[in-house]
Amino acid sequence: MTSTLSKSTNCKERIRSIRNQLGFTQETMAEHLDISYSAYKKLESGENFPSMDTLYKYKKQFHVSADYLLFGELHSAEDTWEQFLNSSTKEQMELYYRILYYVSHFPKVNILTEQEQAEITDYLNEVFPPEQNT
Repeated sequence: MTSTLSKSTNCKERIRSIRNQLGFTQETMAEHLDISYSAYKKLESGENFPSMDTLYKYKKQFHVSADYLLFGELHSAEDTWEQFLNSSTKEQMELYYRILYYVSHFPKVNILTEQEQAEITDYLNEVFPPEQNT
């Protein structure tokens, strides 16, 4: 699907735009995503954030990447989503989802526990090891 949206457009606007490009009603879009109509309305209004399951359904049904929906990044859905799914454990995906949720909903409030912060730091240090000063 080709989009004419700018990167500054937010997630709810991208969700609405995809539905409009497809010519679907909110009810039809909810059916295609296999979620309730009220849940879809909350996505489109920005009241709720897409779940991992819903992001995956967008990818499978409409070939729209999570990167695009969440951040407006125009990467190949196959490249980004498949790499993410194949290279992450369930715990890492859950942690990634929580980070995305908190960053998008509470950018100025630190609501992660110290243990969650430590887990994130440990994971990031594994993925991006700190440079050793020798």
